[in-house]
Amino acid sequence: MRIIVPLIALGLAAMPIAAQSPGKDQGARPAPSAVGRTQTKPVALAAPTATQIAAAKKQGKIRVKLVTAKGSIQVELDGSAAPIAVANFLNLVRSRFYDGMPFHRVEPGFVIQAGDPALVKRPPVGYTIRDEKSPIKHVRGVIAMARLYRGRQMVPNSASTQFYITLGNAPHLDQLGFTAFGKVVAGMDVVDKIARGDKIQKATVIAKPGRVLLARRGDSCAIAGDKGSLGESG
Repeated sequence: MRIIVPLIALGLAAMPIAAQSPGKDQGARPAPSAVGRTQTKPVALAAPTATQIAAAKKQGKIRVKLVTAKGSIQVELDGSAAPIAVANFLNLVRSRFYDGMPFHRVEPGFVIQAGDPALVKRPPVGYTIRDEKSPIKHVRGVIAMARLYRGRQMVPNSASTQFYITLGNAPHLDQLGFTAFGKVVAGMDVVDKIARGDKIQKATVIAKPGRVLLARRGDSCAIAGDKGSLGESG
């Protein structure tokens, strides 16, 4: 119970979109808001391909910058530790999925969490990725993927778009099998200042991602199965 109860309170996992409602099982949430873009349309989202996953593993470490009104956060992703999660996150960043996305969960001393498409009036992406046995431990400043929580159980292989950054050491998340795939290397003071409702104004790759490309139709995908009805909630 010492492990499960904090996760019930935090919802470090997904809920079916139909079951989502502000304040239910997760505390108050900010009202959804549209994301306005005047430039080119965002590319279609798809699970990372086998080619992309292999490229992420070969590339190793790559940095992404998350710009907020309170400052910038730089995270160093480690493709050698969790290539599926890294390839997926890069796809989402390069498709501008996280631009305008709010941090919907802030638990002092534990985590901040973002990536719920329902909060910006978007449908779930329609895929999930496999869990990985990452060597990265849940210490302060680690970035990892959230998963579905259903019926008092964590659902394996149910991560898709929601991620969290730890505000303190959380070794029980290692025991529960959450996939950590990088760490904050600059702007941890900004992470500490994030409040519920603060938005990621823009997410960009700031180190060339080599041949980690956006997924294309027809490519084979390393996914856990068709989970189109699943959408993480904070």
